[in-house]
Amino acid sequence: MKSGLLFRGLYLRFILLFLFNLHFFIFSQLSTVNCQLSIGSVFAQNTLIPSFQRNQNIPVFADNNALSIAWAGGMSGVAFFNIDLDLDGTDDLLAFEKHGNRLLPFLRQGQRWIYAPEYRHCFPELHDWIILKDYDNDGKKDIFTYGLAGIRVFRNSSQEQLSFSLVTDQLSSFYYTDYSNIYASPDDNLVVADVDHDGDMDILNFWVLGKYVHFQRNYAIENNLANGWLDFRLEDECWGKFSEGADNNEITLLSYCQSKNEEPTRHVGSTMTLTDFNHDGLEDLILGDIDYAQVVLLTNGGTLSEALMVAQTTAVPNAVNPISMYSMPLVSSLDLNNDGLNELLVSPADPSLTKSQNINSVWLYEYDSLLQSYSLITQNYLQDEMVNLGSGCYPVLYDWNGDGLLDLFAGNYGYYDSSSYNNGFLNSYYSAAIAYFENIGTASEPAFRLINSDFDNLRQLNKQALYPTFGDLDGDGQTEMICGCSDGSLIRIKNGQITENFLNIEVGYFATPQLFDLDRDGKLDLLIGNRRGQIAYYRNTSTNGNLSFQLESSTLGDVDVRDYTLSYFGFATPCFFRQNDETLLICGNEQGKLFFYNNIDNNLSGSFSLQTTWLPEQIGTRHLPIQEGIRVGVALGELNNDNYPELIIGNYAGGFAYFEGRPGIPVSIREAETTRVNCYPNPATDLIHIETSSDDITQVQIFDLTGRKILETKFVDQFYQLNISSLSPSIYILKLINDGKESYHKVVKR
Repeated sequence: MKSGLLFRGLYLRFILLFLFNLHFFIFSQLSTVNCQLSIGSVFAQNTLIPSFQRNQNIPVFADNNALSIAWAGGMSGVAFFNIDLDLDGTDDLLAFEKHGNRLLPFLRQGQRWIYAPEYRHCFPELHDWIILKDYDNDGKKDIFTYGLAGIRVFRNSSQEQLSFSLVTDQLSSFYYTDYSNIYASPDDNLVVADVDHDGDMDILNFWVLGKYVHFQRNYAIENNLANGWLDFRLEDECWGKFSEGADNNEITLLSYCQSKNEEPTRHVGSTMTLTDFNHDGLEDLILGDIDYAQVVLLTNGGTLSEALMVAQTTAVPNAVNPISMYSMPLVSSLDLNNDGLNELLVSPADPSLTKSQNINSVWLYEYDSLLQSYSLITQNYLQDEMVNLGSGCYPVLYDWNGDGLLDLFAGNYGYYDSSSYNNGFLNSYYSAAIAYFENIGTASEPAFRLINSDFDNLRQLNKQALYPTFGDLDGDGQTEMICGCSDGSLIRIKNGQITENFLNIEVGYFATPQLFDLDRDGKLDLLIGNRRGQIAYYRNTSTNGNLSFQLESSTLGDVDVRDYTLSYFGFATPCFFRQNDETLLICGNEQGKLFFYNNIDNNLSGSFSLQTTWLPEQIGTRHLPIQEGIRVGVALGELNNDNYPELIIGNYAGGFAYFEGRPGIPVSIREAETTRVNCYPNPATDLIHIETSSDDITQVQIFDLTGRKILETKFVDQFYQLNISSLSPSIYILKLINDGKESYHKVVKR
């Protein structure tokens, strides 16, 4: 295991340095393909697009218990924070789901939490990790979050409602002789806290090559600066005098960083939580590490001015029920019940989508002041009050029991089963299943009850990404289920009989089928999305009960839900439906967008018309984009008898959101107006030529892979030469600025 981890550490370090910037690209709407810059323009559309309004009051029962926050969308790996969302003077709760960068706001109501997703729209765009701390001592929590290989800061500028304003894109510190950005990676969870107890917020971050923790001391108080000033100096480059293992999660105490210049380049990802665990007035440190299930508690035996870690243990917070959770557990310390004592919430922070536990993955420990110890209260805090189906949630509406009411089914990527190490690499295993929720309500008031979390016992197949659809294919009056799988094949289930590799149909990885009579000939056709982001159309050509499907198109309607600036994949999840006898399509994608198409009828061999990539939800008088996480799946159906179809959205965190249909709205839709930006040659030796079809780009900056800005100049016309002869051979990030909008491009200096 150690040799494998060392190899991976050396290899991944280079990859991570490169991908740090890719992370920033993804969430800043950047372009990495052919130096193409997307600049938004707004223009009017006359087409009505569907509109929806969230409804959290539809009852859902599991084990005869009503789920209080059933439609919160699930959670798997989350960090928790106290923050006053409604500005009533009492702290509420915010959970941040790393996968999909989902914010889950909860309002405090006595001892209960009320899910309040409308507060999501009060926050800026955040990604990878967040930390909420009141750095300006105004009683309101501010935001520290990942930026470009560094830390972005937003000040809580709330007055009558929650709001934030950007303070800096790159928080800097004085290193040795000059100021430079404080290094951070997207996969570390660093510390923002008053480390030295002097009244202002300091930072603990890992050295760029890992192993050692840097103490960035805030000198705002010492320099008599006003509240809100952030004046950091690198105070200690070996805080606590310990080091992290180069090829494992072992900790060496009293290391003093003697061999810092000789250490290998290894740092994959760690979590840090600062807390006075033993209540002796000194801050101890809890460390989690990628690919490991345990955390390490380092006991501080130094002083307020100089930390010294003198003991370590993995029996955290106790030896009876220690933390053990794959992978990279993150400990959140916060007061949940307003008793003045912090509880511990633990959840995985592994950046991989296929490494972590995804059920029973939010552990709550409460502190008993009399016993002076923590007790494990539950392993599924909040998860047990919502629909939580592991990783992935792909909803389908179908009247299974023939009572005239649409029932709810959901496939998933899989439930976590186990983990093991192979040649030093962590492998985690998942098995997919179908959940069946019976509609026990009425035609106008739906209600759902979980009947079976493993419908037709499909979990035994050890498949991943089961995506169901239902219908009578051969006309014998019996419903059958077709499931897509991660390997691209289909499974047919009829009368308990399972047929794998159904008709040898294969459309590429992550098949997402829908049975729908697309050509209106009375027979159900197969429309199948795939990882490429496209849809295959298999027309039903069956006769006399003999099943037959003919491939008509592997790129139906020229639908392609990939965002080429972010990913090579699209993970298309199509949902065709009819409203007022018009065929329409809503298709989910990898980034969680909902693509809406029309112009489908009588145009099956042409291109469908994309009307929007962001379906709106109505919040008060506003219409805002629906955002429910990544790899979303959608289902539409008439559930309340109002002639507007309801929308149910599943996401990769394993849960649903429910939206009632509303009248369509004509809106101005933000679409992408493509402005070509050519950067050549790339790689370059001395000069980079930058050409653009627009004269809107006004400024150019170059950053190295640590996020340090090393060059800045003005863009004076549509053709510009950038002299990079003074730069060392490496990979750099070119930043183009256009009226406050930013675009980033990779450039290579030979």
